[in-house]
Amino acid sequence: MRILPLLLLLAAGPASAEDSPLAGNWKLISFQVIYDNDPPQEKYGARPQGVLILTREGWMASFITAETRKAGTSDAERAVLHKTMLAYSGRYRVEDKAFIITVDMSWNEAWNGTEQRRFWKIEDGKLFIESAPAPSVNNPGKMAVGRVVWEREK
Repeated sequence: MRILPLLLLLAAGPASAEDSPLAGNWKLISFQVIYDNDPPQEKYGARPQGVLILTREGWMASFITAETRKAGTSDAERAVLHKTMLAYSGRYRVEDKAFIITVDMSWNEAWNGTEQRRFWKIEDGKLFIESAPAPSVNNPGKMAVGRVVWEREK
């Protein structure tokens, strides 16, 4: 009888990436940010570009850019480029309706070595991801929630 609780615990544990419906290549549809419970903002414009790659082996990489980016040559222009992108990669695992990324490299050095928790659902072929509230990278002193919609690449 002692084995039954152990089996239930193992069955309820984290799913492997191999079994996850998240695995695949995804194209960005929209990226919204909510600062301190304000209305959502299209942080990177109405048509941002981005890719999310989630492998069955448990690796992820994501790269997002704003629709209005222009090449920069001065320090000020290059600083704007940094504020109009987001990129990170690492190992991920799935726990129910959350997936957790252990960041190995990022455009934001403060994320390296951290775990980033995201909540997800798939509806009508689209992947909806929302972050937990966290201090804003681009707006210090504010809390932010990211809402991102992806479409599976065919």
